[in-house]
Amino acid sequence: MITSIESGYENWTLSFVKLLVDNNDPLSVEHYLRCLKSMNPEFVVPLAKIVFCSDERETLEKVTTPCTIIQTTNDLVVPEFVAHYMQKKIKGETTVEIVKADRHLPQLTAHLELVHVLGRVLGFEI
Repeated sequence: MITSIESGYENWTLSFVKLLVDNNDPLSVEHYLRCLKSMNPEFVVPLAKIVFCSDERETLEKVTTPCTIIQTTNDLVVPEFVAHYMQKKIKGETTVEIVKADRHLPQLTAHLELVHVLGRVLGFEI
């Protein structure tokens, strides 16, 4: 991933957006692609190293606060088993809420369902 960013940022943005955003939602694809392209590539590599190379699994067992993990049904970046792994490791009461959405960014492609899940979690219905 890091090598792809370093060797060709423009090409990387095109392939990365396909992993994160449902390709059946062209407006969201275009929006996220514009966001990625507006980033300064020299800052993307250090950020990507933090995101993709960090391993904080040992931190999960230190979490005692009640948590809700929101997971999409078809996330190519973070598969559903990761949410359940986190749920088992976190010491506080933890639930997993599934949002029916393709890819990683339900706030773009399934925003109404995400708002309903957030409403349930926060104790108000929309």
